[in-house]
Amino acid sequence: MHTGEQFTSPQPPSPGPGGGRGGALLIGGLAFAIVFLLIVGATVGYLVLRPTLFGGAAGETTVAGSQTATDPEATVSDQATGDEATSEEPTEVVEERCWSPSQERTSKNPSGKLRGGGLEFIPPAAYGGRDSGGYVHFLSDSQTAYAEVEESWISTMTVGTVEWQPGVEYPGDEVASQKIAKCFFTDGNWGDKARERTWDDETTKPVTIAGMPGYETRAVVDFGSDDLEKTDGTEIVVVVLDTDQGPSAFVTDTAVGVIEHEEAVEKAYSSLTGLSG
Repeated sequence: MHTGEQFTSPQPPSPGPGGGRGGALLIGGLAFAIVFLLIVGATVGYLVLRPTLFGGAAGETTVAGSQTATDPEATVSDQATGDEATSEEPTEVVEERCWSPSQERTSKNPSGKLRGGGLEFIPPAAYGGRDSGGYVHFLSDSQTAYAEVEESWISTMTVGTVEWQPGVEYPGDEVASQKIAKCFFTDGNWGDKARERTWDDETTKPVTIAGMPGYETRAVVDFGSDDLEKTDGTEIVVVVLDTDQGPSAFVTDTAVGVIEHEEAVEKAYSSLTGLSG
């Protein structure tokens, strides 16, 4: 055994037998390992860091072909069902037999005439009273002229716009004239002087007045008993015409047997026209 002084060589030790091939393999193995790690790293980076196929947010995992498609028709159907469930049911309109609109005077009387809706007439001298109240059902923008028969009893003539109950279809001029006339009988302000009233001699016919088509309903209300001296009944006339301003009516109730009033209403009727301007 050699035990003398040892020296450290500045040169690396020479490879032993087969050392050249082993070194090459080692270097080749290291190179392969480095390349393999680079390939794996690049692949992992690509899978993790690339944008998703459908534009998902960063960090969101999306696999192509695995998304659940949304049925647009099903969505609309579901939404419609929800809307129907939450919407309120429409309220059914109950038709009133004799409906009265709120009274609002919108017309202005021209000189020497009374106007309402699309109609106007010349009031007779005997009918000196004036009122814009709601004497007649289904009429608004009304103007009334009246004359006294005796204490607490009058004859009237009224013109105005035919206004039907909201939500109820307008039945046409013929039916409107009949309903307005009958409501005057059933729901009129008769007081207690005229009792046991009956509805007699009703007639309805088509008319054309001043070029305006329409219908006239006429009837007599007879009093079975009353506290009146000058009359025992009232004649009701309702004329509904199709005017440029919509359906409008001329309505009279005249004390039967009071000649002055009967003649006056004939003159007023003959003066009936559309708006003069």
